[in-house]
Amino acid sequence: MKLLVPLALAALFLGSCASKPEPPKISIFCDHIWTVARQENISFAEAAARIREIGYTGADVRVLQKPEELNTLDSLGFAHSCAIADIDFSTGDQPEMEDIALNFMKMHGYERLLLVPGLMAPDATVADREAARRRIVAFAEKAAAQDVQVLLEDYDNPRSLCFNIERLDSLFALSDDIGHVFDTGNYLFAGDDALEAYKLFSDRIGHVHLKDRAAPDDLRCVPAGSGCIPMAEIVHDLLATGYDGWLTVEQYGSRQMLSDSRASYANVLQMLE
Repeated sequence: MKLLVPLALAALFLGSCASKPEPPKISIFCDHIWTVARQENISFAEAAARIREIGYTGADVRVLQKPEELNTLDSLGFAHSCAIADIDFSTGDQPEMEDIALNFMKMHGYERLLLVPGLMAPDATVADREAARRRIVAFAEKAAAQDVQVLLEDYDNPRSLCFNIERLDSLFALSDDIGHVFDTGNYLFAGDDALEAYKLFSDRIGHVHLKDRAAPDDLRCVPAGSGCIPMAEIVHDLLATGYDGWLTVEQYGSRQMLSDSRASYANVLQMLE
């Protein structure tokens, strides 16, 4: 009989552990943490700690991020939500940068890589664009062989091969190895409808950037959930259709990054609840 009490307590403990909810997968750009450090006149480590205290559990980092910054993020418990690699395929093959990116992924245990493939020259020809597209596809296939998913986002620059729905769709048609970082705010920049793009590319989405805009004619970034993007509708549908990946708050240009990050987190958490 004496054994029953410890067993009962153990079962109660294990049951409580099993029922403990997972922390929300809300992440933030490491660049934003640096902005907090500069604006608040504090160290990167202190800025990262403040962002972590808000509740953010992941960080999107660059493959050229300084090792000490990565160590700081790891020590604070930031998960590896996504890595970012700027590889300028518009100018030719980039074997060295490809190796840097894939070695980073292997060394630090990242699975998702946002590829920023560079901007085409204003006088680029059709042949130039096709060559750059082939380089993107080849890199995605190379990465997939190493269990890395290459993702492209709707990049807010008309010279990008990923500028709008049409250009992304033509790239996705070339390879099943290319996934999508769905950026809620960039399609508006291109004059496209974010909901239309979401429905079209929903089966490609491997990562999400929650970027809000002040208004259709005012493209300033504002805290996620406080602008004109139908963000709550998108997030609710993502959850309903089984998306269990990361939601990364993006608010480049913020002049009060710490308070905006706090507001964004509260808004996104409410969407998730």
